[in-house]
Amino acid sequence: MEFLILLVLCIIIVCLTVRLLHLASTTSSPALYFKDSRFTRRLINACPLLLEPYVPPLIWGKNGHIQTFVYGKLGRINSPFPRGRRQSVIMKDGATLTFDVFEPLNEHPLGGDFTMVVCPGIANSSQSVYIRTFVDYAQRSGYRVIVMNHLGALLGVKLTAPRIYTYGGTDEYHAMVMWTSSMHPSSQLIAVGFSMGANIIVKYLGENPEHQERFICGISACQGYDVIRILPYLKTWKHLGPVYSFGMTVQQKKILRGHMDTLFGGSCVKAYGKFDTEEILSSTSLDCLDESYSRRRAGFSSLEEYYRWCSCSHYMNRITLPMFFLNTADDPLITTDLHDIPREFVSQRSNSMFVVTKHGGHLGFFEGGPLIPHPVTWLDKIVVQYSSAVIAIVRQQQAGSF
Repeated sequence: MEFLILLVLCIIIVCLTVRLLHLASTTSSPALYFKDSRFTRRLINACPLLLEPYVPPLIWGKNGHIQTFVYGKLGRINSPFPRGRRQSVIMKDGATLTFDVFEPLNEHPLGGDFTMVVCPGIANSSQSVYIRTFVDYAQRSGYRVIVMNHLGALLGVKLTAPRIYTYGGTDEYHAMVMWTSSMHPSSQLIAVGFSMGANIIVKYLGENPEHQERFICGISACQGYDVIRILPYLKTWKHLGPVYSFGMTVQQKKILRGHMDTLFGGSCVKAYGKFDTEEILSSTSLDCLDESYSRRRAGFSSLEEYYRWCSCSHYMNRITLPMFFLNTADDPLITTDLHDIPREFVSQRSNSMFVVTKHGGHLGFFEGGPLIPHPVTWLDKIVVQYSSAVIAIVRQQQAGSF
């Protein structure tokens, strides 16, 4: 009898483990959405990663929550420490934007000068581990990489104006782009954004068509496109939304606490009025924090108005550049219900593509294993491979051989 009980318990544990880790889930090549054209056909032929299965770490890589957790806590495995030069630009309101410039370590295989202008995810900077890994891989592939540090994200860098970043503010990214164009006028630019940073770069490209003139293409990874539509999912437990919302809220409160004197001192009261810091720092969800601080500081009368302004979905239809949108089917923050936005976008353009991997979580995309993943992820590889493919196609178009 004891043996049977033990056997039943073992079977239950195995079944739960298989279910929890999705071990029975098969790997597959990404789902591709695009309007058939010579451009997209050549793009697919030049990007073999799009036709090959993405294979995550065997033991835990098929669970989107675990991929997201590993990304959030560890970033990447054995991440390098690329050396860059920190630059700064003073904004109109006195805020000091900083960004880091990482020069290419090798010549680009196609020849020429190319710069990836990167906007990281929420509360992130050039020091974030996943950004360091991507920078090193892109450098070794022949790209200059310039990474924006979101205002307030570097706690060791003092704020010079009473504000931090917003989900949809593009002024800092524009200042970095203008500096890049001034310092590297012959370089061709590629806009790259991760999560919140992807929302910002897509909004930037769409809100003013002139912004697109400096770029070859844009790359958006793991963003949600519409903050108003994301919010309900962050309130339901189906995908552990409140847990993720709480985690991101803690990140932002850490930034606020690290710059209390500047953010809530006399200059803040003069510019924006007085804030209830006790209410702000007791927030346990993003919408509570945004209601008590973010939307008021940004000058909006309601949270809905603020979120609408932040969301790139209201600006992206003006984009004519080649665009690459990437999401995963198991991202616990960005559900597949939001994928209709990029699908609709690419269905109306012959030079853009929306890619969905079956696994990968939120900014995970780990490979290797079965337990320990490789330092470089599928995400790092596809961004570089896509960029080089677009460069080659654009050159063919300019040479008249397309």
